[in-house]
Amino acid sequence: MQAEQMLEQWQTQGWLRPLDLAFASFIARYEPAQPLVWLAAALCSYQLKQGHVCLDLTKLHSDPLLTLGLGGELAASQHAEVQQQLIAVSLNQWLHALSQSEVVDIGIGHNPLVLSGKRLYLRRYWQYEQDIASQINQRLLQHELLTAQLPDGVLLPLIGQLFQQNATSQTSVQPDWQQLACALACRTAFTVITGGPGTGKTTTVVRLLALLQLLQLRQQAPLLEIRLAAPTGKAAARLKDSISGAVNRLAALDINGFKQIEQAIPTTVSTLHRLLGVRPGSKKLQFNRYQPLPLDILVLDEASMVDVEMMAALLQALPVTARIILLGDKDQLSSVEAGALLAELCKKASAGDYLPATVAWLAEQTGQHIPDELISKDGSLLSQHIVMLRHSHRFGQDSGIGQLAAMVNKGQLNSAIWQEYPAELLLLKEAGTSSAGFQQLVLNGSNLANGYGYQHYLSLISDAPLQPDQQDLWAQQILSAYSSFQVLAATRKGELGVEQLNLQIQHILAKAGLIVPEHQWYAGRPVMITRNDYQLGLMNGDIGICLPKLIVQADGSVVSTLRVAFVVSDGIKWVIPARLNAVETVFAMTVHKSQGSEFSHTVLAVSGHDTGMLNRELFYTAITRASARFSLICAEPRQLEKAVQRQTLRAGGLSLALAD
Repeated sequence: MQAEQMLEQWQTQGWLRPLDLAFASFIARYEPAQPLVWLAAALCSYQLKQGHVCLDLTKLHSDPLLTLGLGGELAASQHAEVQQQLIAVSLNQWLHALSQSEVVDIGIGHNPLVLSGKRLYLRRYWQYEQDIASQINQRLLQHELLTAQLPDGVLLPLIGQLFQQNATSQTSVQPDWQQLACALACRTAFTVITGGPGTGKTTTVVRLLALLQLLQLRQQAPLLEIRLAAPTGKAAARLKDSISGAVNRLAALDINGFKQIEQAIPTTVSTLHRLLGVRPGSKKLQFNRYQPLPLDILVLDEASMVDVEMMAALLQALPVTARIILLGDKDQLSSVEAGALLAELCKKASAGDYLPATVAWLAEQTGQHIPDELISKDGSLLSQHIVMLRHSHRFGQDSGIGQLAAMVNKGQLNSAIWQEYPAELLLLKEAGTSSAGFQQLVLNGSNLANGYGYQHYLSLISDAPLQPDQQDLWAQQILSAYSSFQVLAATRKGELGVEQLNLQIQHILAKAGLIVPEHQWYAGRPVMITRNDYQLGLMNGDIGICLPKLIVQADGSVVSTLRVAFVVSDGIKWVIPARLNAVETVFAMTVHKSQGSEFSHTVLAVSGHDTGMLNRELFYTAITRASARFSLICAEPRQLEKAVQRQTLRAGGLSLALAD
């Protein structure tokens, strides 16, 4: 079959996008005699939709369907044909055609495609990856200079003060990875602190910031300018609460000099868009390589959610002398857009990979000893800048949620776990949303402890205050109650996709008399912002609830009208519904959208047949959104065993571009 026919057939089958076909046609105008280059260009473009930074040609040849993620995109009858079409091209044929092409460079240049080893990039994404690697390498190589600037013996007593609670804790676990993270970060301009839920990432970073500021005082130097950031509004709000709590706990300790630095540890958190000064209707940024951010330290939470384009822009905007600290869970879902930066950076985090010299220095500075199995004489430079927190304070050995998450993370699933932890875990074998079990779950969490359903927040709406000045507190209580329970879905489409779930849950709540959805906007409707609105100061992912609000008229009379309440940094923002154009109802949300959030009770609804959409990272992320209870709706639980074996590995070359 001719390349042009093949491309058109793939688009007809519904998996190749018109954009991918248009890009292939563009390439064909310059390379009319190289059909393999057209095909490679189309597939390289398509891979961006799948979240890959590049097209891995080795994997494409060995397993085309898996590499392109077509298991769930194509009917089983089409698998063999597409597999045969692509596997017929050898790896050498791909490489020869691309290396001889006039539209492909092997590095610096102006052509639209870049061939790096056996990976094919769109030039823009190759440049993002190169920029990220360059900025990280620059900071990795500063560790010897920063280590030399630390006075001998200065860290041990300071770390002892900051972690005095850990030392006296009955549940103290050795080594104390939080102390090790703080010490390691003092001698580097680039640090990654990763760990699962409840491992203390926020607590650690607050103590790290206090330690860095205390070091400034000891050296009679100016206090450092620190900024906190997160990818979304939800993640920023959650980090703000966590940071504020951690600062208050630290303030309660008797630490010499802490009063002087307390105000220099910020609790305000910006989204990345706000931090960089994204201009409405434009991709231009206020802060960039020519006008860097005015800061000494940047802490970025939920780093797994950041794509390569945003990370490249962020690192370019940092002053050359600034430190950056990345926080996140390496096992969570990667960004919606292209890239899996945290996962790539943390490939060896579980293994430690620490050099003997690093281990000796840490023992001297903290008194903590890294286990022998985590030490390697061949450890990479990057590994000396990464700490994995390994002890969960939220999920102990007797936690069902913790056990389930750990099991899934290892690619395992024992069906007995649902019976072993009935207080925390529920498996509902339902085929759809019409069952009594599903309705009971949505309404009140099946009457279980910590199992609030949506009835909980909706019941508070009827207790509306009689005075306008009491409305903000009331709205905060409702938004807080809403966030205690959340239904999640793996996909947007399908019977148990977000779109259908929202309609069905709305019907259940209306039938119970909790909402009256006669119009688009009604009291109790939860909505999520789906596109940044810079004029309102609301970002993609922010959640609000439509509520009746008392408005004082010019003549002094009071009328009630609908407004949408959002939690913002300084309280509650009330917005006229008509002003919100890019919103969607959010009784249910995708697991991707739930990242950066935590709910007391989380419900995951998945289809009874294997669509290929549920995988290990998605399942793990859904489980770890729950702090007290996790419920799973799945008519055929045996498919989950296959899902946890399905691991998403995004193609990219960042780890190869970093310094050894």
